[in-house]
Amino acid sequence: MIPTINTERLILRPMLESDFEEYCEYGLDPQVMKYIRPVESKDAVKEMFVGFQKDWVGEEGAWQALAVALKDSGKLIGDVGFRYKSKENLQIEIGYKFHTEAHGKGYGSESMDALVKHINDYWDFHKLVAYCDPRNTASYKLMQRYGMTQEGLFKEHFKYGDDWQDELAYGVLKSTLKIPE
Repeated sequence: MIPTINTERLILRPMLESDFEEYCEYGLDPQVMKYIRPVESKDAVKEMFVGFQKDWVGEEGAWQALAVALKDSGKLIGDVGFRYKSKENLQIEIGYKFHTEAHGKGYGSESMDALVKHINDYWDFHKLVAYCDPRNTASYKLMQRYGMTQEGLFKEHFKYGDDWQDELAYGVLKSTLKIPE
C-alpha cells in the first residue's frame, strides 16, 4: 500500500497520472537531473513515471515513489522514494529530487524526515543507504542529517552521457539512525 504522509507544509502521496506534466517540469530539467541521470525524452520519462503509480509491496529493486506536493496549493514540487536494495541483507535505499523552485526552502529535509520516520516505523531493515555525486553537497548533507556517513567513493562509477561520474555511498545502521523530531 502506498502511504499518504502529511507534514507541516507538505503532503507526500501516491503519484497520480495527472501529475505527469508537473513531474516533467523538474524531471526533464537539466539542472535538477545533472547529478542523477541525463535528461531523457518525454516518452522515456513517461515509461518510468507509469511505474511510480503501481502498488508497492516491498519487492527488491522496485522504487516506491511518493509525490511531494505543497499543502496550500497542491503543486507538485518533487518526489521522494525508497526501495529494498537487498532484501536478504535488509538494506533500504532512499532517493529524492525536487523542482529548482523548491531548492533552499527546507522541503527536502521536511519530506525526507517524514519518509525516514515512515520507513523506520513500517519497514523491516538493518541499514539505510543512499548514493550521490560528490559535487552534490545538498544531497549528502541531507543524508548526514540521519546519521549517514560516507562509506565509499566509487571513482568513475557510472556513465553520465559521455562522461564518467564518481559516486559517494552513504549508510547508517537502523540502531544508530537519527530521526529528527
